[in-house]
Amino acid sequence: MKVHVVYAHPLKTSLAARLHETVVENLTAAGHEVDDLDLYADGFDPVLSPEGRSDYHEVPKNRASVDDYVSRLQSCEALVLCHPVWNFGWPAILKGYFDRVFLPEVSFVFQKNRLGPGLTNIKRLTSVTTYGSKRWRAMVLGDAPRKNGTRFLRAVCNPRVRVDYHALYNIDRVGQAEIDGFIDKVGRKMREY
Repeated sequence: MKVHVVYAHPLKTSLAARLHETVVENLTAAGHEVDDLDLYADGFDPVLSPEGRSDYHEVPKNRASVDDYVSRLQSCEALVLCHPVWNFGWPAILKGYFDRVFLPEVSFVFQKNRLGPGLTNIKRLTSVTTYGSKRWRAMVLGDAPRKNGTRFLRAVCNPRVRVDYHALYNIDRVGQAEIDGFIDKVGRKMREY
């Protein structure tokens, strides 16, 4: 299976970096073709410019500056997001990726005056993430990253998409054994992909 991994964290020494490495290594070891996109290393520009917003509904003009990212997304069968949760949301660079790449006729299509999913090629969707807060606090605040990773993205993928969400909460207060256990779990899930 061709798996597109989208990673969003600026530090190479972070827990997110270890998780990203675990994801890529284990998917590769399982025999999958991995298209790995590190948004920071790639220099992705998350800013939607005034021109980009004006051209948003102008297909194919809207793709001009992000066509490579669109092509990579449309050529995969699975999408894995690796990112931390910051301020109860996606990192700005990842949010900008969705704002700029999930365009009309890419992530959604108009069918008989109704919106339909545009990424029907994606049959598997996974998030691997960490939170600084406890799970109950994230839930009280609506846990937008979980909802975005499991509901919003599900709506634009294949109607039969399988969705997995792997999160380690309270990372600033958990012990090394729990962190190692989470990394092992993520590795096992990727090998079983």
